[in-house]
Amino acid sequence: MPTLAQSSPCKSLPNHALDSAAALEFLESEIQRIAQLAVIADLSAPVPGCPNWTLADVVRHAGSVHRVVSTLVERLSPEQIDPRTIDLHVPLRVEEYGEWFAAGGAHLLEVLRAADPRATVYSWAGVPTVAFWIRRMLHETTVHRLDAERAAGRVEPVDQTVAIDGIDEFLENLPFVPQMRAGSPVRDLHGDGETIHLHATDVSSDGDDGEWLITLEPHGFRWSHAHVKGAAAVRGSVTDLLLFVWGRRKSDDPAFALFGDSALLAYWSSKAVF
Repeated sequence: MPTLAQSSPCKSLPNHALDSAAALEFLESEIQRIAQLAVIADLSAPVPGCPNWTLADVVRHAGSVHRVVSTLVERLSPEQIDPRTIDLHVPLRVEEYGEWFAAGGAHLLEVLRAADPRATVYSWAGVPTVAFWIRRMLHETTVHRLDAERAAGRVEPVDQTVAIDGIDEFLENLPFVPQMRAGSPVRDLHGDGETIHLHATDVSSDGDDGEWLITLEPHGFRWSHAHVKGAAAVRGSVTDLLLFVWGRRKSDDPAFALFGDSALLAYWSSKAVF
């Protein structure tokens, strides 16, 4: 789980611009979906793709991250904040998680909307701005909304604009993960020109927004949007590809069509871990 984070501000994408204002609107919707599930769903339900996690764990985790980031942005802190120094007010009774989560999400939105996206604040990847946190909170919350809905057995696809930018954000931030987490397997992610192609089968555009080419290199990897054949390929919906890069779905999941080097895909999944 990314807690306190650095990346590039929300960027304009070729056919699906996602600026900070748009990201906040999407974030509000994702927060509302989790809050609703926290009230009506079985909080003891296991979360597919997250071993040993229940829906209650997802709600508590996401709500805690929201509160930590709210504090960070409110203070415009130039340094990381230790979450242990913040009273998160987590309820003792899981029955109260829904109200607690909704309140924290509302406060997060209030804080992010009041802040200048260009303002400087600590992050763990790229440019340290409020815009980073707006984007980070959108994708953090979206993935956990999917976790919650998969636990409840009722998954709604992610808006394609959000899902495409979510995969972009994952790939942009992944090289910085070792700075955030000691012992991260990302440190050992490398190769010698091997390529992986991700293709979102439900994204139609004149460009390559729904396709990604990942190239492993001696000291990490590079990526781009490209319609190019890879040594290995994964084809599926953009929501399922978002779940794939986040490790929630494995490459051999029936949701995907696979081509090429399956061992390469397994290697990527074992190392490309947030």
